[in-house]
Parts: sequence; structure tokens; C-alpha cells
Amino acid sequence: MEKNTNLRINRTEALRAKKNKLNILVCPDSFKGSLSAEEAASCIKEGLERSMLLADIKLLPLADGGAGTARILGRALLGEEVIKTVSGPSGKKVKASYFISATPTGGLSAPAGGHSKRAFIDLASASGLSRLPKKDMKPLKTSSRGTGELINDALVRRCAEIFVGLGDSATVDGGAGMLAAMGVKFLDKHGNHIPDGGGALKGLVKIDTSHLSKKITGVKFTALADVTNPLIGPRGAAAVFAPQKGASPNEVMLLEKALSHYARIIKIATGKDVSCIPGGGAAGGSGAGMAAFLDAEIKPGIEKVSECMKLDDNIASSDLVITGEGRVDSQSFSGKTLSFVVKTAAEYGKTVVVFAGKMEEGIKDSKTMVFIKITPFKMEMEKAVKNAPAYLIRAARKLGDLLSQKF
Repeated sequence: MEKNTNLRINRTEALRAKKNKLNILVCPDSFKGSLSAEEAASCIKEGLERSMLLADIKLLPLADGGAGTARILGRALLGEEVIKTVSGPSGKKVKASYFISATPTGGLSAPAGGHSKRAFIDLASASGLSRLPKKDMKPLKTSSRGTGELINDALVRRCAEIFVGLGDSATVDGGAGMLAAMGVKFLDKHGNHIPDGGGALKGLVKIDTSHLSKKITGVKFTALADVTNPLIGPRGAAAVFAPQKGASPNEVMLLEKALSHYARIIKIATGKDVSCIPGGGAAGGSGAGMAAFLDAEIKPGIEKVSECMKLDDNIASSDLVITGEGRVDSQSFSGKTLSFVVKTAAEYGKTVVVFAGKMEEGIKDSKTMVFIKITPFKMEMEKAVKNAPAYLIRAARKLGDLLSQKF
């Protein structure tokens, strides 16, 4: 950990800390590829406890709609994990899970209607990048079908409200695979079902939703997005995210044309223009698909998670806030967990320490925000990911020792 002397806690908090233990809130997101949010929080706590610092440490792992969102919300609401065998993004069967809860607490009101259960599903669980080795990353063909199969199971179990986290997907199919699994018919000029995958959307001529309507009557859907990008355009699902999913420049162009065509057919079928709605491009356009056919509201995932986890109250009662994620860059400050934590902490005058596995050049400390890179300079990514727990524990211990000298 690089030495940092810019750490500040305001005078009122410092005086309170001298009388009592320092109250520290640990609320990281996941370190993608190495640590879940829960694991990261535990590592930070372990490091602090190994230091000379006397502190009361509260763990509040967070998520912004990406992988881990369903688990965090489900566990917070005393949910039951459901494990199912469903279609993975390449069509191969995989084991995926989601959570069902009947607990109307933690900032979420009870579902409307006669049913009392709600489901929390991560699209990444069945249809995420983690499900694919690099050799199988084929964004023209990968499908969100497995997520639709999980939603079907939640509907069979009579869930009245379904939340779907849209981050970390392997797909650029506009959610068509998910919706096809739920009964929507995507037909070509011959009246046949088009194949799965975003590339096949170019052959879409007609959409039939007659088999979907009865199934979802009375069910409320909410899409939890970790980005605000639209479905199409220079900030759209294909242009921005398809390269991360293995798309070549030519494939990006093909997917952009396919999604643009998809948006036109959706407007003909439903009367809804989902081409430019904020968050429509999340999960390869699944946000737009859910808005069009499930009447889903697209919300920033971190807002729903923070509401459920009572983040405001926890920050208000802390002396110091510690968060972190695998990579801190310019995107971290637009709708991601980090930006939300920093903004909320600023409202209460709290200092935030940010642990980062990797940091973009130009990221600088401020009076109330300190960045700590946990990995050694110029370390190979594979080694950094493998040793992330040890590096995070070490960084937290050094931070604790530094704080113990000040308080």
C-alpha cells in the first residue's frame, strides 16, 4: 500500500473517537474476478483487526446491479436461495441461483396484490461473462435465455415482484433470449422463431406477446442497472460494451445495426420507443427489452441496494467510511457504487477511504476522499487477481496502523 498522509476525519469525529472506539463502516463493492463484496468486506475487517487500531467495525457489502446484487438483497431480506439448472449464455446448461424473500423490511414495502413474495435475480448468474471462457465469447450468438428461465421459476413460485440485476452480462441480445424463454415469439419473415443471439435480431420481422401477457399479469418488474447507457448509438450497448464481451469492430457494427432494427420492430409491436431510454443498454440491451415487454422500471441498482441496506443511516452513524472495488476509473463516478457512497458520505461530512485493485491515471485524493491502491506497482493482472485477498488484508492493516497513530 502506498503511504498516504492525506487522511482526515473532522474534529467532532476525532474527539468522539478519543472517548470511544472509532466507528468504521466497511461498504465495498466486489473486486471483479477476485473477490465478492462480502469477501472484500471481510478482508478489510481482518486487516483492520490485525492492526493497532481500536475500532467498532460494521460490514455492509454493496452492489450496483452487477453480479452479487441478488445475493446481497436476498440475504438482507432473509431470503431463500433457489438453485436451478438453466441455459448458459452459450446454450450449455449451467447451475444458477436467485433469491426469494417474503420479508417486507429493509426499505422495501410489501408487494402489492395477493402474493407476498419477491424474487431477486442477477442476469449474470445464468447469462454472465463469468459463465464463459474467453474462447466461447461470441457476442453475436450469446443469449440471455437462462435468465428468462429463472424468471419463469419465480413466476411459478408466485412471486409478485421481481428485481433483475443487469450488470456483468455476456450478452448483446436486447434481452430477447430472456423474453423468448418467457413466451415472447420473435419471428422471421417465414413465421419461424429467429435463433438466439444479438446477431439474429437483424432477421426479426414480427413479435408476438400473446403467450406472455397472462403469465405476468399482476407482477411488477424492476430492472436494476449499473449504467445509464441507452440501447443504441455511440453510448449504446454495442458500441460501449460489446468489445468487453469479445466483439470485433465489425461485430460491433453488426450488433449496432441489429439492435437498431430490434428497437424499430419493438416500436411497431408495442408502441414503445426504447431506443434511447437511460439504462436501456444495460446487460446488452436487456434493460430496453424488459422496459418494452415487462413494463419494467429501470432504476440505478445502487439506489435500491442502499435503500434496502439503510446506507444513509449507517454512514451517518460512522466516523469513517471505507469502500472499494477492483478498478477505479472515470466510470466509477457515474452511477456506480463508489460514486453513490462518496456522494452520500459527503452529505454527512464523512471521510471516505477507497481501496482499489487498479487505478486509472489522474485519480486524485481530495479533502474527504483518499484512494489506496492495494496491489504493487506494475504487477501482472493474473497475479494481482490471485493474491487480491492478501493484498487487501495487508492494505487494511496498514491503514489501521496509520489511524491508530492519529487516534
